[in-house]
Amino acid sequence: MRNLFSNEKFRFFTKIIAAHVIAYTAVTLMAMPLTFHYADRVVELMGFKPLDEISIGAVLIGQIIRGLMLGIVIWWIKDSIIGKKLAWLKLWAILVILGIFNTYGPAHGSIQGLLYLAPIEDIPASANLGILETMAQPLLFSIIVTFQRNKKHEPVSDSCIAE
Repeated sequence: MRNLFSNEKFRFFTKIIAAHVIAYTAVTLMAMPLTFHYADRVVELMGFKPLDEISIGAVLIGQIIRGLMLGIVIWWIKDSIIGKKLAWLKLWAILVILGIFNTYGPAHGSIQGLLYLAPIEDIPASANLGILETMAQPLLFSIIVTFQRNKKHEPVSDSCIAE
């Protein structure tokens, strides 16, 4: 039971949650001007709540919970990915394949969505740029996670020791 709440796990989960919140926030802020300049009717057609009805506090709590869930799964697979060659690409591929394309429910952008969801009429073609946001977020997250793990494991050079 003691290993369940070790300092190593706490630090790992904290870093994963922080990486997720940072990636989510950065990509959302970059994408908002590109994807949310639509009339409220279009936003409704896409299934989103109007932006003025979304609680920022709830979004933050939701992202922390998502980060924790990512941390649990990445903890289980970290030894086969983190620190390996092209770790960022492997982690990104896992997240995109399982989290976007291969969801069990019919989500937009997934294979199930393509098969079972009716196309949304009267949506501007630029609204489909949302998939870029959906792909960019796990990419940035994967880069942050693998970079911070690699920095921790970099050997100290002899020139640094001499100084």
